[in-house]
Amino acid sequence: MAILRIANYYESRLGRNDGNPLYMWNAFKQINGVESGHLVPHGDLTKFGSWDLHFEADWGEDALKGVLPYEPSAIPSISAFWHSDTHLGYDWRLKKALRTDFNFVCQERAYDDFLKDGAKNVYFMPHAVEPRAYPSIPSLKKYDLCFIGHINSENRIEALDRMFKEFPKFFYGQRLFEDAAEKFCQSKIVFNVSIKDDINMRVFEALSTKSFLLTNHIPTLEHLFQDGVHLVTYKSLDEAVDKAKYYLAHDEEREKIAQAGFEEVRAKHTFKHRAEQILRTTGLWSKLEPKELVGA
Repeated sequence: MAILRIANYYESRLGRNDGNPLYMWNAFKQINGVESGHLVPHGDLTKFGSWDLHFEADWGEDALKGVLPYEPSAIPSISAFWHSDTHLGYDWRLKKALRTDFNFVCQERAYDDFLKDGAKNVYFMPHAVEPRAYPSIPSLKKYDLCFIGHINSENRIEALDRMFKEFPKFFYGQRLFEDAAEKFCQSKIVFNVSIKDDINMRVFEALSTKSFLLTNHIPTLEHLFQDGVHLVTYKSLDEAVDKAKYYLAHDEEREKIAQAGFEEVRAKHTFKHRAEQILRTTGLWSKLEPKELVGA
């Protein structure tokens, strides 16, 4: 019998059902003694009964204005929100933060900004990975580099154009889950360039597949992973090219880093780790009966 009931709110009827909301709904379900429910944030939410926590993982609601056929309902307390895209839509997320009991932010800069602007109970909690969605798949290395994602910023266009020209055996495409993991595993180097100063999901997803990650330097990344130990960073495209050439020529060194990154991300940065952090931070973890904690 469930001890804690967690309501997860997000819209899944518009042709997309992935990302942090889906992962967190599943992550809570992995914890013994927790019932994890999925609700669309519309209409009379009280008809679904009482919940110990009303939780939202950022699902880009602000970008869906004019698409959603309704105005999302206000989420009751006790509430927690995990803010992903503060680097893209800060003002909208600040408004959410000001009426939320517990605020978790993926980008460390938002921690200081939220506190300065009056939000309460703010905690840094970066992105994570679901290992079942991004497994390590034994594969022959078909590509020197790959990039999985969207070309939605000028710096990405510039970076990918440069890397395409330097490394003709380059895969680019948009993939999800095991399809993305397969391409990562078929590549000697997974290339990443964030839109701004954000630590994006690709960092965790690539490492989870036991792939070597070459990513742009982000100051807060060093709080999670060691450069040259778990992954490798670059500060300019010239440096990215030089490091890519070096690690393409040094297989053993490259694979040693990939292995270390894999072990680190699986040990500390899965969505189950994040779900447990939320329960501890909100004080709900202590309500789980001791017998339910075994194997949690």
